[in-house]
Amino acid sequence: MASIDYHNILKTKIKLMITNDLTIGRNDNDLVSFTNDEIDKFIEDNNDNIEQVIKNMIEDFSEYNEIELLADPLLDWIGEYLYDLVDTKAGV
Repeated sequence: MASIDYHNILKTKIKLMITNDLTIGRNDNDLVSFTNDEIDKFIEDNNDNIEQVIKNMIEDFSEYNEIELLADPLLDWIGEYLYDLVDTKAGV
């Protein structure tokens, strides 16, 4: 049986969430959306915190024997971890 790459799954969803926050989320607040380059820089600048979010989630879900839930995690679950360490609303 192939091993599931929970890290990559979470990283992909986190990048999607951040992209949505910095584009659609900013538009919803009458602010200018970030460009793709600005989004890439934001993700790069916050990479250590993003990696910590992933680590925390994998540890917590493993501890409660629920790691398999991270194969298709809900965005709400990720948000509970992400927004404590990554502020996509700064300057709003």
